[in-house]
Parts: sequence; structure tokens; C-alpha cells
Amino acid sequence: EEIDATLDKVIVIFRYLTDKDVFEAFYKTHLQKRLLHGKSSSDDWERTMIAKLKTECGFQFTSKLEGMFSDMRLSKELNESFRKSQFAHGPAPGATGASA
Repeated sequence: EEIDATLDKVIVIFRYLTDKDVFEAFYKTHLQKRLLHGKSSSDDWERTMIAKLKTECGFQFTSKLEGMFSDMRLSKELNESFRKSQFAHGPAPGATGASA
């Protein structure tokens, strides 16, 4: 596929970098923004890129990036659970219904 080929090209360029930690910091910052703002075109492609980086550099390099996906998944699950409980039980006593 076209995107997979593009990711492979990125990895080829990545191999030539001498300061891989600078790339990691840059990638991490932009991944955070994409995840938090819902700007990622595909979580699957983000995970594919992280898997390619993991193959290149090992688990230590990608552990924080993988942790971001776990945190986002957990956050979505907790929000859904909270919304379901609010819907099922109605507003908490003393709640005014106004949002801040």
C-alpha cells in the first residue's frame, strides 16, 4: 500500500539520522497533538509507524509512544463508563446541570 511504502521510506531516512533522540522528541510531541486533537488520519497507521520504529530501535525507544495509545484508550473507556453511569442514574444530587 502507498502509506506503508511511505512509512518504509521514513524508516530508511531515520536510519541515517545521528540524533535519533531528537527525532523521538519531535515525533512524540506531534503524536501527542494528533492524538489529543483527533487529527491522526489513522490509529492503525500510527501504530504501524511505532512498530517500525520498535523494530529499528527496540522497545525502550517506543515505550512512551505505545503508552500514549494505552492512555488514550483508557481515557476513552473511562469517559464512556462515566457517561453511561450518568445517563443511567441521572445527575448527582446537588448538580445544577450547568457545565464549566
